[in-house]
Amino acid sequence: MVSNINYKHVSICQININGLSSHSEVSLTHFIDKHDINILSLQEINCSKELDIGVFPGMSTFSVTSDRGVSISISNCYTPQRLPELEEDGVGIVFSLMNICNQALVVASAYCTPDAASTDGLSKLLGTIKRAWKFCQKTKISGLIVFGDFNARSQLWGDKTQNSRGKVLLEFSNKNNCVLSAPPTNTFVMKNSDGTAGGSVIDLSIAYGSSVKLLGDPWVDDSDVHELFTGAPTRGHLPVMQHLVYPQQNASPKNCDQVQKIFNYECADWSNWSSHIDGILTSYIDENPEDCQKSPAELYDILINAVSDASNLFIPSKYVCHHSKPYWSEELSQLSTKLREYQDLYKFKSTIPNKLAWEKSKEEFKKALTKEKNDWIHRKLEKLNTKECVLFWKQYKRLFLSSDENFIGNLLSGEIDSNQAEIISNNTDKEKMLFDTFLTGKHLEKEQFDEKHYSAIQNQLKDIIAEDFCAQDNHENDDLINSDITLSEVIDAIKAQKTTGKSKDGDSFHPKMLKCLSTGSCKFLVLLFNHCFKS
Repeated sequence: MVSNINYKHVSICQININGLSSHSEVSLTHFIDKHDINILSLQEINCSKELDIGVFPGMSTFSVTSDRGVSISISNCYTPQRLPELEEDGVGIVFSLMNICNQALVVASAYCTPDAASTDGLSKLLGTIKRAWKFCQKTKISGLIVFGDFNARSQLWGDKTQNSRGKVLLEFSNKNNCVLSAPPTNTFVMKNSDGTAGGSVIDLSIAYGSSVKLLGDPWVDDSDVHELFTGAPTRGHLPVMQHLVYPQQNASPKNCDQVQKIFNYECADWSNWSSHIDGILTSYIDENPEDCQKSPAELYDILINAVSDASNLFIPSKYVCHHSKPYWSEELSQLSTKLREYQDLYKFKSTIPNKLAWEKSKEEFKKALTKEKNDWIHRKLEKLNTKECVLFWKQYKRLFLSSDENFIGNLLSGEIDSNQAEIISNNTDKEKMLFDTFLTGKHLEKEQFDEKHYSAIQNQLKDIIAEDFCAQDNHENDDLINSDITLSEVIDAIKAQKTTGKSKDGDSFHPKMLKCLSTGSCKFLVLLFNHCFKS
């Protein structure tokens, strides 16, 4: 018998990068592409600020700067969402929610400094991991995996010795029903003073729940990694590779309901939200003279960072299905992601090739969406009896076909003064009459060509051609088009914005947020728009 199950392999790489530089970013990008990495966990990135979410193409990157900095990068096809509520100040760990084969999974990247005098840092980190697993259980997320450099050594996972952090980590795993995984060879390599090879096994993973059975055995990749970090290959951390293996059915696509964390705008504290942003933006305007302003891109970053901070503080989150539409499929998710990427690319660089690629992607998505809708209707009808079919079509028409704009009143056929005049009230007859009248040109049969109007237009055209026409310079300083954008114009534009039925943009900025901006924040928008206008 042929099996109806195949397996989804998710490639994972974790590495202590010992300082993320421009050079190592390029090397990591090549490494990701070469090995088709889906999850990249980095430790000791040593960055003063959080990494850009798109630092690695096709992936979303989340990072923290605490404890020398860590980051987690996940392929966009798995709809990664950061979970900042699980993170703690001063603890080197970052969490993300992802979806694999319709199953939610939380993954994290962690680092613990090698403080020989104390194990407090590791204990605090493990406490954060323990609380994260409780969160997963409470929200019915079946798995949690933490990839990290714990600087914990023990013979039980292949190291030559055991230190105090190794004892703490071993005790934690025994008490908390989690599984530690380590490769069979050293993850940190070095040369001893006598010239012999040394090292340790300190780059591990901690797994909870269903992910324990899905996570494969790790191994060290020591081939062609010399450009990834300083000191390689004689001293430094080597990439630790792993696979997540998910069974999946070969059946026709089912609903791809994906857990997604979104802002709950209905429960937002808009007053404090607005005050928080106003304080940041007005302070910037007061402290920076107009002739010492930053570039438009830098001003935009200030705005988005202020909005993001306020949103995380004063807008609660909720978890919803990524797609509630019953006809949604994995193919539509991939095409939707591709469409958003081309759209963002065109926004970033508005060239004709980027526009054509975006339009082509839109057309592909539209065709696939229509096909999935039709296939869903056919599958739905195949399972219904006659009575259920009638009810289904009534609901379908009520949902998709009813509209006040589609109403056609009674029509009159024939001359109103003649005996042949007839009132047309049947919808089918109305549609036929309208088609025969307007689409076949019958309404033009009795019309006569207006020679006088044609002659007048021709004379006006000749007069225009005969004049010695010179383009006037309308670009004076006081010209309305070239004058500075004003505060009243920005406020009027915001008032005209619609908020219902709208979604957030790529920077998580929702149109409803515009309505809640204070006058001080709108002044910052005026500053930003005028800088864009002039640059």
